[in-house]
Amino acid sequence: MSNIGRRTLLKSVSRAGGLAFLPVWNRLAAQEAGHPQPPRRVVFVLFGNGFHEEGSLPRELAAPRLQGTRTRVFPLDNLTLPFDIEPFQPWKERLSVIHGLRAGAVHADHGAGFGALSAFNVGVGDGRRRHVPVETIDAAVARHLGGIFPLLNLGVDPGQPNTRAVRCSSAWGAGRPLAAQCRPELAYESLFGSLGATRNDFALRRNLLDFLGDDVRRLRGALRGDEREQLDVQLDAFESLSRRDAKLAELFEQGALAKSAPALPRPFPVKFTETVSAQFEIAASALVTGLTNVVTIATELCSIRGNYTGISDLGTHSLGHNERDPALNLAGLDVLPRVRRHIAERTAALLQRLAAIPEEGGTMADNTLVVFTSDSANRQHTHGENWPFVLVGNLRGRLRTNQLVIYPIEKDSATYEGTPHRWMTAAEGNPAINALYNTILHGVGAPRDHFNLVGAAQKNPVQAGPLPELLV
Repeated sequence: MSNIGRRTLLKSVSRAGGLAFLPVWNRLAAQEAGHPQPPRRVVFVLFGNGFHEEGSLPRELAAPRLQGTRTRVFPLDNLTLPFDIEPFQPWKERLSVIHGLRAGAVHADHGAGFGALSAFNVGVGDGRRRHVPVETIDAAVARHLGGIFPLLNLGVDPGQPNTRAVRCSSAWGAGRPLAAQCRPELAYESLFGSLGATRNDFALRRNLLDFLGDDVRRLRGALRGDEREQLDVQLDAFESLSRRDAKLAELFEQGALAKSAPALPRPFPVKFTETVSAQFEIAASALVTGLTNVVTIATELCSIRGNYTGISDLGTHSLGHNERDPALNLAGLDVLPRVRRHIAERTAALLQRLAAIPEEGGTMADNTLVVFTSDSANRQHTHGENWPFVLVGNLRGRLRTNQLVIYPIEKDSATYEGTPHRWMTAAEGNPAINALYNTILHGVGAPRDHFNLVGAAQKNPVQAGPLPELLV
């Protein structure tokens, strides 16, 4: 198709479009921009209380057998996924399960805060975990992939279900945290408009921002120096919001937002399980409509708090210490697999929805990567001796899949309170999670020499990545 033909078709589709035409529109828009491939997408899924080895290792490979001094790679073909991640069984050919990564400088005890996605030491204690010294991996990916909402950050607070927004996991850079929206109905409204709305609030906000922008421009001519620089920052923010609301207003008028918006339960979800499900529905719809290419869902806000209502009424901290749930008659560490499985089920449902939508010779799922891990590494009380990850997707063949990768394990040992559960300790010289995040950046087409390493570690290929076991 000629450039003129593409431009004409693009204009006609944008006027008459709808959800059915959005995948075609996106492909043609990419061709017009000189990027014929469909966009890559990344979804980061974080949960608390650790990712126990028994919940992430195939049943045939029990933790005590994994001690070794070399990196081993096992095909997943004849291995059985454990209960916690069994919902990923249909995606096993696109699965990579990773063990033996170290936390590096991150202190993951009770949740690593911003350290989970930054792979950078943010300190110890709740106050320090709120410190933001660097960008996080989801923000780094979002900068490259773009979108009307470059990064959609959704949270679930098991402690206070009415929490609105919390800065807990993601940041554009030092001192620039992103708020995770914890109320599904508010996240819905910001993406799709008010529930049942017939008025285009996005257009109204766009017009208001345009009006404010004109005022700011007039004021700019009267200012000098630092005041003018500060005003320029505000002007950039106004213009960015105006552009975003203009795109949302157009999608609202086309009916695309209404067609793709999930049906939120009434009354609004309160239980942990209900809120998790609602946030995943919102995330899937935002990806389908092209509102974003990067989503982070922090199901416990990178800390240990509250109750997993809908699964257990015992406190999350008590469960992590293996206290017994009297209602379920189960030890705490036997309850946590149910929590991880619920989150895995919602993740798999998101992937299934993307798999139903054709895109460039395949489906949207072919161009999507899920990063599934705990913000507490492998257990509630850990310094990150082993940080398990599950990756689902290969970003159009950029990542190796259908494999279990185990970096050298120094030892495994029973831990606190005499439980039969065992945890692994990675060798000192193993790659840190920085190397994995650098691998993801290579996978989305934004390679770096390293991700958030300092000092001599920047020149260490083991720490800097990318990981050859994962990158094609």
